[in-house]
Formats: sequence, structure tokens, C-alpha cells
Amino acid sequence: MRRLLNLLRSKRGRMEQDLDRELRYHLDRRAEDLMKSGLSETEARRQAAVEFGGVAQVQEEVRDTWIWRWLDDRSRDIRYAFRTLLRSPGFTATAVLSLALGIGANAAIFSLLDQVLLRVLPVKEPERLVLLDWKGNPVSVNWGSGNLLSYPLCRDLQELDQFFDGVFCRHPTSAYLLTGQQPEPVSIEIVSGSYFRVLGVRPELGRLIDDSDDLRPEAHPVVVLSYNYWKNRLGGAPDVVGRKVLVNNRPMTVIGIAPAIFRGVDLGQGPALWIPAMMKRQATPEFNELFNRRAFWMHVFGRLKPGISAERVKAGLQPWFKSMLEADAQREGFPRVSEEQRRRYLASTIDVIPAARGRSDLRSRLEEPLFVLMTGTVLLLLLACVNVASLFLARAAARNLELTTRLALGASRGRITWQLLADSMLIALGGGLLGFLAAPAVSQVLLSFLSDDLSARIDQRVFVFTFLVTVAVGALCGLVPAFQVSRIALISSLKERARIAASGGVRLRKALVVGQVAFTLILLIGAGLFVRTLERLQTKGPGFASGSLLMFRADPVSNGYSDSNATQVMRELLAKLKDVPGVERVAVANSHLLTGGTSSSSMTIQSDKRIVTDRAVHYMRVSPGFFSTLGAQLVAGRDFEERDLRDRNSKETGSRSIIVSESFARRYFGGSSPIGHRLGFGNRPGTAANIEIVGVVRGFSRRNLRDEIEQAFVPFWDRDSGDGTFYVKVLGKPEAAFASIRAAVAQVDPVLPIVNMVTLDDQIDQSLTTERMLATLSSGFGAIALLLSVVGLYGVMSFVVTRRTQEIGIRMALGATRSTAMWLVVRDAVVMIGAGTATALPCVWALGRLVEAQLFGVRAVDGLTIAAASSLLALVALGAAMLPAWRAASVSPTEALRFE
Repeated sequence: MRRLLNLLRSKRGRMEQDLDRELRYHLDRRAEDLMKSGLSETEARRQAAVEFGGVAQVQEEVRDTWIWRWLDDRSRDIRYAFRTLLRSPGFTATAVLSLALGIGANAAIFSLLDQVLLRVLPVKEPERLVLLDWKGNPVSVNWGSGNLLSYPLCRDLQELDQFFDGVFCRHPTSAYLLTGQQPEPVSIEIVSGSYFRVLGVRPELGRLIDDSDDLRPEAHPVVVLSYNYWKNRLGGAPDVVGRKVLVNNRPMTVIGIAPAIFRGVDLGQGPALWIPAMMKRQATPEFNELFNRRAFWMHVFGRLKPGISAERVKAGLQPWFKSMLEADAQREGFPRVSEEQRRRYLASTIDVIPAARGRSDLRSRLEEPLFVLMTGTVLLLLLACVNVASLFLARAAARNLELTTRLALGASRGRITWQLLADSMLIALGGGLLGFLAAPAVSQVLLSFLSDDLSARIDQRVFVFTFLVTVAVGALCGLVPAFQVSRIALISSLKERARIAASGGVRLRKALVVGQVAFTLILLIGAGLFVRTLERLQTKGPGFASGSLLMFRADPVSNGYSDSNATQVMRELLAKLKDVPGVERVAVANSHLLTGGTSSSSMTIQSDKRIVTDRAVHYMRVSPGFFSTLGAQLVAGRDFEERDLRDRNSKETGSRSIIVSESFARRYFGGSSPIGHRLGFGNRPGTAANIEIVGVVRGFSRRNLRDEIEQAFVPFWDRDSGDGTFYVKVLGKPEAAFASIRAAVAQVDPVLPIVNMVTLDDQIDQSLTTERMLATLSSGFGAIALLLSVVGLYGVMSFVVTRRTQEIGIRMALGATRSTAMWLVVRDAVVMIGAGTATALPCVWALGRLVEAQLFGVRAVDGLTIAAASSLLALVALGAAMLPAWRAASVSPTEALRFE
């Protein structure tokens, strides 16, 4: 860099010499011509100089055409701006910190927004990846969430080489992995043999799963480990390839390590290992429907052929898909369905969705909250910009004498504008640097609310974003004082320097304060809405007293037990837990509460007439005593008893009894009692409605605290139950019982893993992470915005007081009271606050749609929240205005009349 600067200086010196020689040459030639006409040498040179117009002026005009002259001017502007800012440390620190808050928050939110919504998969040509999805009625049993297809359908699609360069399928789940002394639950992906090949992923070590591992069920006991698991859990052992590990207590061989950059195709579900689809029975012993065309559990991706669009492939697939549906409907074993269901099945289509970013349930959950937070940070940044612009405007007014003098001495308005922009750019760069350095800490706070699979990654993309925002902010902050300078009337400014300096830009500064008030009120109202949502959900609760409850999951069947033996272990665990000192009640169910997942099905009700539910009913398998353990109230009928269990030796299948929620009873039975009526799972014509309703329970939350769903409960022990979640009610604090419960489980099986042991209160807190994140961060944004607005309003009111000191003195000399003098100042603040509030309210209404999906129990335009936020802002803002107003009222009339 120094060598380049020296080179530029050397070249400029040579050009200066050349310019000087050329100008002297022309002067000498003109002087010689004049001497030939009879003038003396002295007179000839004087006349030539007059005609030439001045050597220095010509030199300046020529230099203006040199690019480094422009660079030299800008460097002079920057050096001068740096010196002047150092002489005003209070102003500089306030402006830099204001922008650092806004820029840092935007950089942090953008880093997460980039990871969640913008990043494409780190694979070969990700723009050619598509996700295939069934649109219509698939007449299927689903296991998983979103965009599901069956494994046989994935194989059918692999044959369509006229559209795809390859097709693969995958299923995210969990398993128990044993590499040392104790098995641990890990995330895994079950994948087809084409998975890594189609993605174009190469191994870090060994080899990856390929088509040779996708031939015969249970014949390919191999796994590929993720780079993170290999490094963090196995210490990066170089001899890991070829090692045996136990997956669900089944031995498998490590054949390779995936590259560090690759963490699967599902954000938030970074797997520890990959297992071939042919080993599904070992990976998911509770659900083994590998070749069932009616079992939808896999996400199917394809890689488009070069030059073929997703729309073209979608259109081309429909004829094939229609013929496949017709052939499938004629197959033996196709379910018995109604004519309407068959028509909807045959009318189904296959969708082709661009999937450069993969697919993710986490992305779907976080998309709207992150956009809400990004909108909030943009508003905060705009508020910081307005605040700094107001500070610069005051500084420009204070420098009015300097600026008008420079204009009078010949400086152009453009040069003055560049000088002011240099000030704002230096402030913005300082704020941007501080904000960029603070962004990782802010991101870490955000990640505490989100997924462990995300990272506080501040990379070059975030740096470029921060730099662009910084430049835009610098330009925005500098344009306001530059605009004010462009309106300076030079003659009047020179005649009335002091008065102009005191009064310049007051209306513009008031307009900026109105904008600050509006932005602040929007952020305060948003914070109020999210805080009230969190409060409403916490007040609502799950529908039962959770203070003395804990839950944990046990999965003997995945630990190597047969189905019947696993069921026996679950019964032994239930009995052993009842004997633990301090345990009041124990029950077991098939799933965790408040974790988002649930099973659901349509139902057929046999009442006065046969009714099919108009939407899926969420159901759960529970043991006797489940409701009393939770404290959920039975409002009619009874709990499950041993007589409800079917004889395991008989050919009878399904459940004999069922308990439904109050909302289910109201929806489908109106005011009559459902007790004694019968229903069945399914909505097909042959569905047998032979399950008796024996009880009605008061509703409680299943998936999350927002739940308002119809529920049903069947006996847990109706079939082999080799895994489940135990719910334990204890005397005292639940945390104190963790050790004794672990000891009781160890007495049944010392190596049986206990998974997700947590108190119900902690589980409720975890289920509210998104709501708590929005409430916490929006409140923080609102507090910062309020502080910035108070600073801005105080500055303007102090400026107004200074400007009106003489006027106030004259009024008080003529008999005005102190309260009247204070009102003169406070009235301006009231007008600005009112104008800002009036500006904000339409914006709040317009932005309501952005946030309404995140609210609960409160409307987006809520009168109470708006009134509270407006009152808080008005109270704080008027408090900021009172100090300069009191100072104005305390001015001695004599001193005020002397004020200049």
C-alpha cells in the first residue's frame, strides 16, 4: 500500500512539472509575439499573463481533471473531519453509539436470517435441486411432517431419467448410538443409496453410502458419521473407518466421514450419522413399512437435468403420475374408499418445488418471527439515523459561521457537502465497526432462544451486509445537513451571522423528532403486543397444575428388546417408579407433551347417524391414572380401567374404549352426552365404529400452549408398548426426584437410556421460546428506541430554548409568569409528540398483518396496548422536555435581553 502511495506521489510530481513547463512555454511564446509587435519584455509578459487569466487558476482547472485530485480532496476532507470529530468527543461518542446499536442489531439478525432463509445447501449446483410433493388425497398413513412420499414412489421416480439426473429420499429421526459405555440419543438420517451421489458430496474419510448399500433389507449394516460428531465425540480418531458402533443396540460399521461443510438437507436437523434405507427396521423398529406404497414417511428430492426448469418438469410428470395413480388404484390391497375419496385420489397431482435451500420445519417455524425481528431492527436503525441526522443538523447550525465564511471565500456548495458527508461517513464507519464487533454477542443471545444447530456465524456475507448498511447510513445521516447547507442564503447569513446560527434548521429538526416519535411508538406497540402474548400464554397454562410434575422418555425396543419384552420392561418401570419415595402418582403415555409432535386421524362416529369428523382428531395412548397424574379433570364418565384392555390372546385388534375432550364432545355431540356412543379411527366406508366412549376430559395443551384442538385418548397397553413417556407427580420440587428416578430405572436395566428428563414447568418454558424471544428482543428494541427519542427531543427542546431566550425574556419582562414561559416550550413538545403519534398509528395498522400470526389473545391493533405505549412515550418525552422548559422559565429577564 505504501509503495502504491509513493508511486502515485511520484507520478503526480512528474505531471506537476510537465504542467508547469507547458504553461510557461505558452506564456513565453505569447510574450515573444507581443515583443515582436513593439512591447517591452516586462510589458509583454504582463500582457500575456493578463490574457492567460492567471497561471494558478489554470493549474487548478487542469488539476480538477485529474482523478487523484478528487482523491486528494476526499482524503483532505476525511483528515479534517477526523480532527474536528476528535475535538467534539461527546457528540462523536453519542452518534457512534447510536448507530452501533442499530447496525449491530441488524447485522446479528441478518446473520440468522441468512442461515435460516437465504443460504443454499453446500452441495454441487444446489439450484438444480427440487423437492417432490403430493397434492391431493394420497390415501396413506403418514409418519413425519411435511412433503412426505413413500419409499416405493421414490424408487419409481428414480427411473424417470428424462427429467432428472438423479433422485434420492431421506427421513430424519433419532436413534441410540453406543460408541463407549452408555448409549446416547442422536439425530440420524435414513437415506437412499443415491443420497450422497445426487447431492455431489465427497467424503472427508473413507466412502459414503451409495447405490450398492440400497439393495436388500437388513443386508447393509453400515453408517456414515458427520464430521462434527467424529471431531467432537470421537476426538477425530483417524482409525474410525471400519469401527463397529451400536445403533439401537444393533452392530453397524462406520464406512466414512462426511465433509465438515455438509450437515444434511434439513436446517435444524443436522444428523450425527446416516443409515441406508435398507436398514430401516434397525433404525426405527417401531415403524417398519419400507415397501408399503401407502406409508408416507420420506422426503424425495430430485436433481433436474441441465436447462430444464421445475415448471417444465412438473408439467411433464403429470401424465406419468396420472397413469401411476390409475394403476395403483387397481392393485390388490388398495384400501376400500368412498367414491369421493377415490375421485380425489385420482385427481391428485405431484408438485415440483425448488429446493436449493433443502427443506426445514425449523425454517417454517422461524421465518415469520425472523422477518418480524428484522423489521424491528430496521425501524431501530432508521430511528438511530434520524437521531444522528438531528445531531449533525445541530452541529451544522453551530458551524454556520464557518460554513458561510468558507462559501464567501469561494468554496463551492459541493465541496461543503462533501465535507459534511465525510463527517457522517466517519461516524457511520465507527458505528458500523462497533456494531459488527458486537454482532456475535447479540447473535449468541438470539441463539439461546433458537436451535442448537445454528451458530453465531459472522462471515464475509454478514461483513458485506454490514458495510453496505454502514455506507447507506452514512449517506442518509449526511444528506440532512447537506440539504440545509444548500439552502444557506450567503448575503443574509453574512449580515446576520449570530441570529442565523441560532435559528438555522429548527423546523427540520422538529420534523426529525416527529419521525423519531413515530418509529419509537411503532416499536413500543410491537413490544407491548408480544409481551401481552407471552403473558396470556403463561396465564393460560397447559390446562393443569404443572408445578410438581416431571416427564422422561424410555425406549427399550430401540435398546435391543423384542416388542413383547420391551412392553414388559415398560410395565416394570411403571411399577418401580410408584415405589420411589416422594412419588405421588405415575402414568405413561406414548408421547411428550408440548413438543410440537402429535398423532392425528379422521374418525367415524356412530351416533343417531353415522358422522365423519370434518378434520383430523389428535389422539394419544395413555395408561390408567394419566389424567389424575396430570391433574386434568374428567367432567363425565370414567378413567380407563383394566377391563378396557383387550385380551392379548384373542384375535381382537384395536381399542375397546376411548376418552374424548370437551371440545370434541361439543363439536360432534352438541349438548348431548357422548358417553356410550361409539366411534372408529378412519373416514373410509368400511371403518368400524366399535370403540366405546367411556369418558370426557377437560381439554389441555398437547402440542403447544396455543392448542385449541379436539383430542381423543385410548389405552396405552392395548398393543405392544415398547417405548413411551413417563409422567411423574412428586411431593416437593420435581428436580429433587431426578436422582431417585434414575436409580429406579437402573434397577430395571442399568444401561437403559433416560431421554429428555425435564420438569413440566421447564417444558412449558421451552415451548414458549419463540414468544419469549419476540417479547424480550422487541422490549429491548423499544427501550433503546425510547432512549434515542428522549435524547433527540431533549436536544431539540434545548435548541429551541436557546433560540427563544430573548423572546422569553421579553415576555417575562412584560409580566408573563414562569408557568407561561414553561408552556411556550412544552407546547412545542406536545405538538411534536402528537404529530409523531398520528403518523405512527396508520403504520401500526398497516404492519398488523406482519405480526398477527405471532399473537395470542390480543389483536394486532389493540386499543389497550396502543394507549399504554402512547402514554409511556408521552410521559417520558414530556419529562425530557421539562428540563429545558424549566431552564427557560428560570432565565432572568435582564440576562435574557442581553443575550446575543
